[in-house]
Amino acid sequence: MRNFKKILASTLAYGWLLMGVTVVLVPILWMINAAFSKGILLSGVSLFPDPSKFSFEHFEYLFTYVSTSSQTMADYPAAFLRTLSIAVVNTVGVVTFGVITGFVFARLNFIGKKKLLLTMMVLQMFPSFMGMIALFLLFRQFGWLNQPMYLALIYTAGSIPYNTFLVRGFMRNIPRSLDEAAAIDGATNLQILRRILFPLIVPIIGFIAVSAFMAPWLDFMLQNVMLPSKDQITVAVWLYRTTDPFNTLFYNPLTFMAGALLIAIPVMVVQFFMQKYMVYGLTSGAEKG
Repeated sequence: MRNFKKILASTLAYGWLLMGVTVVLVPILWMINAAFSKGILLSGVSLFPDPSKFSFEHFEYLFTYVSTSSQTMADYPAAFLRTLSIAVVNTVGVVTFGVITGFVFARLNFIGKKKLLLTMMVLQMFPSFMGMIALFLLFRQFGWLNQPMYLALIYTAGSIPYNTFLVRGFMRNIPRSLDEAAAIDGATNLQILRRILFPLIVPIIGFIAVSAFMAPWLDFMLQNVMLPSKDQITVAVWLYRTTDPFNTLFYNPLTFMAGALLIAIPVMVVQFFMQKYMVYGLTSGAEKG
């Protein structure tokens, strides 16, 4: 009887796991099949590949389409590189400011520290789209619309509170005796951060870096608002235009699938090499009560 219960529990567990894997993999396999299929209609795409419909035409279109006078739109490679540059700048900015602010709140004492932390926590409760109109007006006032690099400022600034709490919580688990020993030897706060604490917080830095790199690839709304010009759009907005049925010169859902597949490549590469930091970062940063 005990063996039967154990077998039943294992069967149910593996069955549930198989169901979850199926739910995740089936859309991905269907997307891959659609990206390599001829035509423009999704209705003709099945889950299983059809050798007679296999084609690279959608990938060729992605890398050969050039804007014309009647259809002014940035080509896919330019939009891809533009998004990649935003992701790189955002990653550098997020890691830099996240580590510095986390160190300040974890190791330094100053007036208003707790109130500032509380303010940051409260601000995190509001969804980002609530400030979309204010950001748009501010960017228009400073002439920053259609400037992709300034878009990275929004991503970086918006992630500072969350990353500050992550780094702060991680650093608070590191003994202060390391800082004190270095301070006795004459080390400054910057030297303590760079030479002692930085190597110890590499796991949480890796998690922050991966999250920051992924943000521009996964965002659409902010990019669509801040980069209204068709010559400065990012890859997410560019792909969205391919699904507009009123844009007869550009409508092709299967091209969208091919472009989405290419977007997944840099994200998967980064996650593959940084996956241990992703897992570690998701379970770290908590403070012991």
